[in-house]
Amino acid sequence: MQPMSCPCGSDNPYASCCGPLHDSERAPQTAEQLMRSRYSAYTRGDIDYLERTQIGDFNRAAAKAWAKRARWLGLTVASVERGGPDDDEGIVEFVARFSEGGSTRVHRERSRFRRVDGRWRYLAEESASDAEPAPVQPSRRAASKVGRNEPCPCGSGRKFKRCCGAS
Repeated sequence: MQPMSCPCGSDNPYASCCGPLHDSERAPQTAEQLMRSRYSAYTRGDIDYLERTQIGDFNRAAAKAWAKRARWLGLTVASVERGGPDDDEGIVEFVARFSEGGSTRVHRERSRFRRVDGRWRYLAEESASDAEPAPVQPSRRAASKVGRNEPCPCGSGRKFKRCCGAS
């Protein structure tokens, strides 16, 4: 029996790649490693890992909903700026492919990471876009219940006022 491949796209088995990070057996050594492990956490619905590796506000319900409704198809790292073992900050640009609501979507994001108390943390997205048209989001109908400065319930990671609330 062949070990399960890691969803992060590293071609390594999950048990020796992102698995030990998710289980807190070891910490990510680079910003890219953290970003890949966060993608893997979304594919596995590991919302606890996403929350503990992020600085600032975290919308647990939105992250859980997105992780649950999306079928994750793959990850490609487009570029990495700093974020190595000797750096304290880094930027990783990536493309995540997923299927949602019957449509295949591509999410491109340029994310910032910072080392805090010796551990890498996701700080914020600098920019994000969908390279393919987004399907109609059912969450738009419930948008009026979300505060303007709260994370968007669609799971984009952006503030509601700059995402679904911008219409």
